[in-house]
Amino acid sequence: MKYVTVGIAALCAISLLTPALVAAAPVTGTYSSPSRGGNVLVGRASTSRQFMNSGNPKVFNGQSWSGSTLGTQWVITCGVEVTSVPPDSSLFNPVTQTGTITYHQTFNGGTFTLFTAPSVGWGSGSGTLQTTQAVSQVFLSGGIPMGSSFTAVTTGTFSGGCLLRFAMANGFGVGETPYFTKPATYPAFLNATCGLADASHQFGTWGDVNDILVNIDCTTPIVPTTWGKIRTIFR
Repeated sequence: MKYVTVGIAALCAISLLTPALVAAAPVTGTYSSPSRGGNVLVGRASTSRQFMNSGNPKVFNGQSWSGSTLGTQWVITCGVEVTSVPPDSSLFNPVTQTGTITYHQTFNGGTFTLFTAPSVGWGSGSGTLQTTQAVSQVFLSGGIPMGSSFTAVTTGTFSGGCLLRFAMANGFGVGETPYFTKPATYPAFLNATCGLADASHQFGTWGDVNDILVNIDCTTPIVPTTWGKIRTIFR
């Protein structure tokens, strides 16, 4: 992957976050960002990689963005991609190095936290992620990324058994190494064990998430969630 940021913003490096979990259970319902009429904060995300331009493992780190502070409302983090799917380069001219490349990614595992937000009403809670699927499109001109967009959907289970479905859409890439240096106002790059990447591995991408839809289900038994069910909920 060259420019997707799903992924996703570190829960395992929780010192980056300041809010405390209030003793409250997650509340069944569907919650959205302002673009969909709700009060869920938009987000920022980074995806680290092993080398300057590529290399697995890749680890995403997504956090809410208040306009000045990361991670005050939600954190979706630490999913790891270890196997890359060949990108679709059918709309890319390898001679001129210009065109669109589409990437399909699967991140496994990770953690999430939803903090109490009275304006949202979803309660609070944390848990483990299952699989995060992301699709991104990158437009290059002369081999240089000029712009990108991405969509990602992840599922998880709260510690008390409720189910989480978290969709991020209308995301766009802001920067990528080696062309730029990630600002501190974007989530930190993580290593494969969910710790902070060291100074010699500050490689990856970062961007903004502008459209969010969250579904919390505390009423149904825990069963494997299919991609078809996710599409139905978030379409």
